[in-house]
Amino acid sequence: MDRFWGLLTPAEHDVLGVTGVERDYPPGSVVCHEGEVTGHVLVVRRGLLRVTATTANGSEKVLAVRGPGDLVGERSAVDGLPRSATVRALGVVRALVLSAASFATLCQRNPGIAWAVLIVVMARQRDTDRQRVQISGTATQRVAAVLIDMALRRGIADQGVIALSQEELAGIAGTSRESLVRVLRTLREEGIISTGRRKIDIHHVGRLYDFTN
Repeated sequence: MDRFWGLLTPAEHDVLGVTGVERDYPPGSVVCHEGEVTGHVLVVRRGLLRVTATTANGSEKVLAVRGPGDLVGERSAVDGLPRSATVRALGVVRALVLSAASFATLCQRNPGIAWAVLIVVMARQRDTDRQRVQISGTATQRVAAVLIDMALRRGIADQGVIALSQEELAGIAGTSRESLVRVLRTLREEGIISTGRRKIDIHHVGRLYDFTN
């Protein structure tokens, strides 16, 4: 699926650009805290943001990683409720920042932008549903499913690179670091992936499906 920015026309890019302000976030800085009520929406222009939430036992779970073109904070801007997750910069991040009020006005006046937001919200709901299903699967099934999902999101048909640390992948897949290491070792031995610092090279997306059953 295209990211939010990729769903818009050049004219809609211009509208967002003149409405928002570009801002840089240093590595490790918190863009928003879980539970707080804030009034801004971000469109990531450069870098990565890690989205986490606190579990019932007080631990931190990685929900997603947002990259260039992704929309962040749209739900709180629409319903006005507290943030459901904490968003932190992984490296230097540049984002287009819009106030919630300005963003709402743009959606009301521009059907194209509103439709793009709807597509993003629906896709994320499907992700949530998929993650619930993955909870009952093995670590291998969950990791393979996450890699496939992220590859498809980035338009990787068969080969490509995913910028993701093992810690982040373990959090998204809902598995321990030890289990993840074992799964990645198996996938490397099969020649399906290779790994490096904060990246996973996928050599055969199609073969990952064999590990989801």
